[in-house]
Amino acid sequence: MATRTIRDSGTALEGHAVDIGASYFTVRDPRFRERVEQMLQAGVVREWTNTFHVSDEGEMRTTTGPMRYTATHGIRTVVEFLADQLPDSCVSSGVEVERIQLDSGRLAVNESPADAIALCLPGPQALRLLDESEPSLERARAAASERTWEPVIAITTVYDHRRWDEFDAVFVNGDPTVSWIAHDGSRRGTGAPVLVSHMTSTAAVQHLVEPSGAIEEAVMSTRRTLSIDAEPMWASAQRWTFARPTDASAEPCFLDADADLGMAGDAWAGGPRVEAAWMSGVALGEQLAARLDARR
Repeated sequence: MATRTIRDSGTALEGHAVDIGASYFTVRDPRFRERVEQMLQAGVVREWTNTFHVSDEGEMRTTTGPMRYTATHGIRTVVEFLADQLPDSCVSSGVEVERIQLDSGRLAVNESPADAIALCLPGPQALRLLDESEPSLERARAAASERTWEPVIAITTVYDHRRWDEFDAVFVNGDPTVSWIAHDGSRRGTGAPVLVSHMTSTAAVQHLVEPSGAIEEAVMSTRRTLSIDAEPMWASAQRWTFARPTDASAEPCFLDADADLGMAGDAWAGGPRVEAAWMSGVALGEQLAARLDARR
């Protein structure tokens, strides 16, 4: 759920918030719907659309599905809103985690004792933190290794004005370079001429070392798909090496009850979806809280 703010673009859209990770979210679960209703009332999120376009080798059509929601000021604000509801003592940031250990049944983060740990990040990144010399972390390392992940490179482009027929987002079928294009101005409700294109995993993997090298190729594909007759005024690339799991688990989360160490995210709970990540985190949090309460 990543949002960037356009800076140093030399355009009139300085300060515009752009979603460069998850593009939207849907709602199925009643508990998640309750949270979404709360955020709607607070003005944090908004209904976006239930209709997307589909491009099949240049032929455009529309498809209708569930309501897609987005955040008024970038989808990262959803996390910030939920965190703000916790006591100040519960949330800290800016701590670089280098290693997670389990020595004689005692968890530690960077050698500092921890009662419980929830790893809510892609498995390959979690794996880097789990001390390989600790046999007691083998179950966690195995869980972190189970899923296969695909990369995405998100290309943000700013135009002088809207140079395409009105749309919210397009699923691009059959294109070797781009699989998804979102009109971020539509997503924000401002109409700003900003597009976010997601590259196919096959194209993205060729540019993971130098993501900016993908811009020209992605812009050409985006312009071709939308029949845009001009170059963008500004463009930027964001690499997501582990953007989405290809085979999410149906289990709500992972918990090593012997260690009180768990994993959650959109690789669980039938993801990848924003809602699945939320449900997975809630499930793990409730299990860990119950275990910690039982110790007291």
